[in-house]
Amino acid sequence: MDGRRLDPMVPDLLSSTRRQLLAGAAGATVVGTAGVGATRPTALPDPLTDAATRHYPDPPGTRDLWRPTVTETHAREAIEFFAETVEAAARLRERIDTEELDHHFLGDGGWLQNARDALAEGEYADALWDARSGIQYAAEDLGVARTYLDHPEAEPDRLRERFDAKRERARAVQVAVRPYPVAEPGRDLAWYYRIEHELVRSRLTLDWEDRLDDSSEPPVDVVARLEQNLRRAELQIDAAERFHALVRDRLDGAATTPQADRLATVVDELRAEVESFPSRNAVERRYVGEDDDSSVTPYEYTHRRLAWWLFDLDYRVVDDVARDSLVRQAVDLSEALADRRAHETAVDRLVVEPDDTDFDSGHTFRERGRARSTYRNVVGSNPPPLVTRMAERAISDVRVAEVEGAEPDDRYPWWRARLDAYLYALIGAAKLAEFPPLYRRVAGEPLSAWEG
Repeated sequence: MDGRRLDPMVPDLLSSTRRQLLAGAAGATVVGTAGVGATRPTALPDPLTDAATRHYPDPPGTRDLWRPTVTETHAREAIEFFAETVEAAARLRERIDTEELDHHFLGDGGWLQNARDALAEGEYADALWDARSGIQYAAEDLGVARTYLDHPEAEPDRLRERFDAKRERARAVQVAVRPYPVAEPGRDLAWYYRIEHELVRSRLTLDWEDRLDDSSEPPVDVVARLEQNLRRAELQIDAAERFHALVRDRLDGAATTPQADRLATVVDELRAEVESFPSRNAVERRYVGEDDDSSVTPYEYTHRRLAWWLFDLDYRVVDDVARDSLVRQAVDLSEALADRRAHETAVDRLVVEPDDTDFDSGHTFRERGRARSTYRNVVGSNPPPLVTRMAERAISDVRVAEVEGAEPDDRYPWWRARLDAYLYALIGAAKLAEFPPLYRRVAGEPLSAWEG
């Protein structure tokens, strides 16, 4: 990446010579890898191509492509809520003999000033992020202090009332969103995704209420965690409400089409397709045995990585809490389907053989070029915001495909670092190639219809 120095193992070549060599390597990306068996060594030494992967220009990340608008009022009021929490905890702390208290108070965790600075600079999204990151420290302090002082807000019945009130607010937003009216599907569905993302996070956060019935934990720890989660959920639900208000304003007076029925059908179809694939363990056993991961060959290591990365169960983790969130489910399932389809593509393109004992990072550099080309063809410079949500992890895979890590040893030889970077580029490109037709299904329009 920009600003990083070349690895100290890289020969100190003249800049012009280095440019010529790297230009030759970059040219090889046009040819690409010819599939299984294309494992002949590349022309450049590994230390040079290791460094080249780190200096290959990264494509923009999803936050640079699109993220929902955070208003100044939204950021300021979140910071005020954070500051009030810090101050409330500090007032109660003054009434406690801290020498008898088995708790280290964290205050704002160092986040409050960061949030205020970002607000002053007009970086409202960053200011909100800082406030949401810091609230957990102040809320934990508040919960601890309330418990030690037998504060009414630390009583289980009162905590349950507060949890119920938060859940009701979250349900109200979901009901209001449910028709999913859109004027521009590629834009408006991305907004609904972000709203539902906040709602799903709040529901997961509020699930911690069950800790009130767990007598194995000290009450002070339970109340501290529940206070922390109540205040985190407050900011999550507040964000969902504000983003929904922005969507309503944007669509006010526009000709819109409700999407709920169509999305429900898409979710059912995508789920059936994802669940038609074999399990992760079945896929892994096609290629490797039961050996300990620390002793595997590059070939075994590769196939274990591909099985674990492309057949994970992430989409099921939030199944229950996301059952009413159709856009969130559609995006999660489209990602899961892209992953599973990409597995076959990745296996077909592999340049790793069963008897290999090392891995040439020239392949990594070449695959990184292929991935960047796929990124340009699929994502481009002005993608529909919905694409940035659907392909977020694939884009991240392309961006992290570089050779770096700790000094090699018997447990983590250099071939693993080189192979990890190669696989990130390989699967990033393979997943991205799956998204144009998946976008059409989720958005109800072809990717080419987006005008920005």
